[in-house]
Amino acid sequence: MSVKLKTFSLKDKKASDKQYDFNLEEDVNIGLLHQVTKGNRTNARNNTASVKTRSQVSGTGAKPWVQKGTGRARHGSLRSPIFVGGGIAHGPGGRVYKDRTPKKMKQKSLNMSLSNRILENSVFVIDGSGIEKPSTKVASEALKELSISKSFVFVYAEDDDFLIKSFRNLKKAKVTSVKKLSTFDVISNEVVVFSENAMNSILDKK
Repeated sequence: MSVKLKTFSLKDKKASDKQYDFNLEEDVNIGLLHQVTKGNRTNARNNTASVKTRSQVSGTGAKPWVQKGTGRARHGSLRSPIFVGGGIAHGPGGRVYKDRTPKKMKQKSLNMSLSNRILENSVFVIDGSGIEKPSTKVASEALKELSISKSFVFVYAEDDDFLIKSFRNLKKAKVTSVKKLSTFDVISNEVVVFSENAMNSILDKK
């Protein structure tokens, strides 16, 4: 199926409608979108919360006092959780956040979310073939010509170094590679902006 997307040429500084062969998914499976999005967010979590157990904290291994005869409770280590400076019992650490969603499910979910944005006229393409150096000003002018004022995700391909450096400093922009584009990226931003190389890469996968 051919869809018409507004494409802005940085060389001509002009926007025009261009046809792309994209198979629209008109039926939206909310359950699939939820499952894949949940997986995207799970994989993005940082496993940084961590504490030391009694075997990991530094300290002596000697018994604090003799077992019997002191009138005090028996103890075997100052690294026990009940002592100040001891290890933490049942604290966070070592947990792995990983979701293994099947590739076909992720691809179908991405197609559905992109199709929904296309039907909302919220997908645009930037032709960066004429850009000779990075310029945030040029990127800002392109967004103005396309009437984009909301949060957006800019999707780039391998040969888009100048475009990456031009768009990454914009206030409402999230920049991601076409290889890492996820369903969550699409549905969490109101507008999707592809470089022409990235759009061609998406179409080649189909």
